[in-house]
Amino acid sequence: TQDSADAVAAPVPPVVPAPPPAPKPTYTGLPWGITIITVGLAMEAYVARGPAPAPDALLALPGSDGASPGVIGGWLLASLGLVLAGPGLTHWCGVLLAAGRPGAVRLLAGRILQDAATRIGRPLGVLCAVASASLAAAQLYGAAWEADGSRPFGPLTGLGAGLVMSCVTATAITAALDSRQSRAGTTSALNRLGIPHSLLRGAAVLRTGVLLAVLTPLTWAIAELAALPMTR
Repeated sequence: TQDSADAVAAPVPPVVPAPPPAPKPTYTGLPWGITIITVGLAMEAYVARGPAPAPDALLALPGSDGASPGVIGGWLLASLGLVLAGPGLTHWCGVLLAAGRPGAVRLLAGRILQDAATRIGRPLGVLCAVASASLAAAQLYGAAWEADGSRPFGPLTGLGAGLVMSCVTATAITAALDSRQSRAGTTSALNRLGIPHSLLRGAAVLRTGVLLAVLTPLTWAIAELAALPMTR
């Protein structure tokens, strides 16, 4: 009887509620990036269609008689928008892969892209911005060559551009390797479950292909639109 009374009088341990799930990232940089890209290209088009500025107000550019500060500012805004939109574009590439009724390869590739969007998206955006600037510079070089056969860029300019491109490419590759290292535990768990290595390799190839298919045309289009007012 005494033991029963002690059991009844014993305090009940408090129930600890489970921690709330971590909020998912919202990637607010994507709408801002798209907006800034649109504003930059619209600024270039507006300034290029307006009255010609005074010659002393033009900024000297190779391959043209000069460009107004508004055109250069619009070009820089478009490049900044690419950097801001990088994580959101990467995330939605993953969403696109995992949409519908995906197979194992598509589902794995899409989920990995969504999880790694913050880590690799910004370096990819910087890489796209530098690639866009390089393509625009190539357009200026081609315009100068067709106009009078001049070569506006010397060897040191090409060396500097190659060095910058190499640095941003190395940064993007380092971010991708860091993302791979961060999911090493997940990869080990999948291997213990008997997931074949070919499936993991297929998911990696699919991720790379989708990113190239989305980011390459976007980079080329922005470079063409940005260089158009400066080569008129």
